Amino acid sequence: MQLLGLIKKTKEKKWFKIFLIVKRINYRLMNKLYYKNHNFKITANGHGGDNRTAQITELVNSTELEIIEKENTLIANSRLSRYSNGIKFLITNKFKIPPSYKVISQYGHYYKTKKDFFKKHNNIHLVLWEDTQNPIVPYLAREQQAKLIALPQNLESFLVEEQSSSYYVNKLLQNFSKEIEYLTKSDAIFCISREEQWLLNLLGINADFLPYYPPSNRLSSLLQLRKLRTYQSHNKRFLILGTCNKPTYLGMIEQIQWLNQLLQNMDFEVDIAGYGTEKLKNYCQNSKFNLLGTVDSDQLERLLINAKALLIHQKAGVGALTRIPETIIAG
Repeated sequence: MQLLGLIKKTKEKKWFKIFLIVKRINYRLMNKLYYKNHNFKITANGHGGDNRTAQITELVNSTELEIIEKENTLIANSRLSRYSNGIKFLITNKFKIPPSYKVISQYGHYYKTKKDFFKKHNNIHLVLWEDTQNPIVPYLAREQQAKLIALPQNLESFLVEEQSSSYYVNKLLQNFSKEIEYLTKSDAIFCISREEQWLLNLLGINADFLPYYPPSNRLSSLLQLRKLRTYQSHNKRFLILGTCNKPTYLGMIEQIQWLNQLLQNMDFEVDIAGYGTEKLKNYCQNSKFNLLGTVDSDQLERLLINAKALLIHQKAGVGALTRIPETIIAG
């Protein structure tokens, strides 16, 4: 009952934050809202990005705003149209990008596609910008005279792949400077972590904190899992779980290296599962590692029920911010 009380209190707090932010940007009646997601799927068993998108969608659905989802229709723009629109957009907004036909074409295609979208839905007054890797959105919102709320899933500039050279540091600083420039065009920002909020506040950007909490369909399955785990005897099987994107992959490698050292003096087994984890084969030569790779929902449930604990380590970035609260709820 205490857990359910905490859940109710936390969810109400998040809904209240959404209403607060709508009030703060001083817009009285917003009858349309354009929700720009991050191309994630809203499913009960998605990865962290999927679940964050599902959480935000659930919060927005709790308001009385009419939501217009982004359209995934492919529009065939001619090469000339892509280049002319790309050059127009980049010059008008003083973008500094490498001279590349490919980049100009991509910017032109996206700009024309979304420009047509806004013409079709000309009563959009509020844009939710979750795909903050896409810097065109703030400029489109400004052209539309719409308010813009940014909900970055990460500060993307911290997810540069190479991290051991001066080139990495220079690239990080350049990308971070650009990312901050784009975020400052928002009327409000919600961060998924306290650390990101703190960093943006230090830079004079008024950012709010909207922590991850599982959406209702995900929450139900986690509470059911908690119930099933109650009847399991404690064993010596641990679980490493995650999708092998670059930051998570690097964290898994480092974690396996630590566990190899511990296995010299301790006896336990480790199951490793998740999309792309097959790439870890060369690091799992010890027979105590059970590398499963991609698993289905039933296999995943069995692993979560039988694991003594879930081992989470992120070498860089702020990943695991969805996995940790879900793990705690699941017991």
